[in-house]
Amino acid sequence: MLAVGVPVGATATGGRSAGATSDPYCTGHYGGAPARAAGRVRFGIDPGIAGNVGGVQLPTVPDDPSRDLAALRKLRPRGRALVLRLNRLFWSDGQAGIEQFKKLSSRYTRAGFEVELQVRYHPSQSQAGDIGAWVRYVRHVVDSFGANPRVVSMTITNEVNVKISPNTSDGSYPRAEDALINGIEAAHREAGRRHFRQLRFGFTYAYRFAPDQDAAFFSYLKTHGGKAFQRALGFVGLDFYPGTIYPPVKAPGTTYAGAFAQAAGVVRDCLAPMGGIGRRVPIWVTENGVPSGSSADAQQAAALSDLVRAVHDYSGTFNITDYRWFNLRDSTSSPPATLAGPTFSTDGLLRSDYAAKPSFAAYRSLIERFGTRYPEPRRHGGR
Repeated sequence: MLAVGVPVGATATGGRSAGATSDPYCTGHYGGAPARAAGRVRFGIDPGIAGNVGGVQLPTVPDDPSRDLAALRKLRPRGRALVLRLNRLFWSDGQAGIEQFKKLSSRYTRAGFEVELQVRYHPSQSQAGDIGAWVRYVRHVVDSFGANPRVVSMTITNEVNVKISPNTSDGSYPRAEDALINGIEAAHREAGRRHFRQLRFGFTYAYRFAPDQDAAFFSYLKTHGGKAFQRALGFVGLDFYPGTIYPPVKAPGTTYAGAFAQAAGVVRDCLAPMGGIGRRVPIWVTENGVPSGSSADAQQAAALSDLVRAVHDYSGTFNITDYRWFNLRDSTSSPPATLAGPTFSTDGLLRSDYAAKPSFAAYRSLIERFGTRYPEPRRHGGR
């Protein structure tokens, strides 16, 4: 399901590349640095429906909130943190979307979970490119959720480097890069003004979609972000789907750990410097998944184990603090065979009918072994 190695025309260094000056598209070898674990990782999962590549969402099996919550309680080992990443809060859904997500976040935080939000640019036709209106929306989202001390982070926009899939990503919308920069700056200022000290703000990058677009995206952040953006940025999110997006196929003798080291190295040692982002800003693996529909369930569980162990083992090497599996439950057990693009519909730990796959128990065991301890909510001066 994945191919790991040096792309055609790239120079293998056996370690870290010299960076963007000698490798303008970051296509060299960046996975050779020694593995060094920094300690425990904060784990999480998306409990909602997976999106599919394209312009619209395909039919899915609806969520059952009570069964979602019961499964999440079983997934979290005693004494360990589990962050629930609520994805697809669209700007175009307005106040109705905010109210829906407030109900979800309240349900989960009352049950003792921490929550983070994927705050999507995803404008309506009339909103597209209106950065002033977008900034006002982002501030309103911070005000609406920040007083809950268990709401701990927000990704502002999603996968702006992806230009062709408005359902899953924001890059095809006008001024998406400006929405990312201005949104993170505004969110950080608003959280500071309201004393919501627990909140961290970042963005997500889909690895690897198009090398030239990826390089242009990070270069734009450096050119247009400035010091205010650097101060506001709490993390860089890596969305990594080996065997689904990139690398697309598994070459003989390759490993998921090697694929992950390469992806993390590309972000840390080439793209982040290109964006003016220093090593103090942690990498969060905001999305990582492997389907079970095209392979045996046992293979999915083995892949999950290899990937999670790699994240832990390289946490010190690349300053990785957080990891999220995508996602809890299959959105359908029968993805359309003719769809031009991945659906992510069978990446779940549970089938669409909530029956557990082997990957469910595997992830729970890894959280118990490598996960951060459950923190008490921080107190702050918010309402």
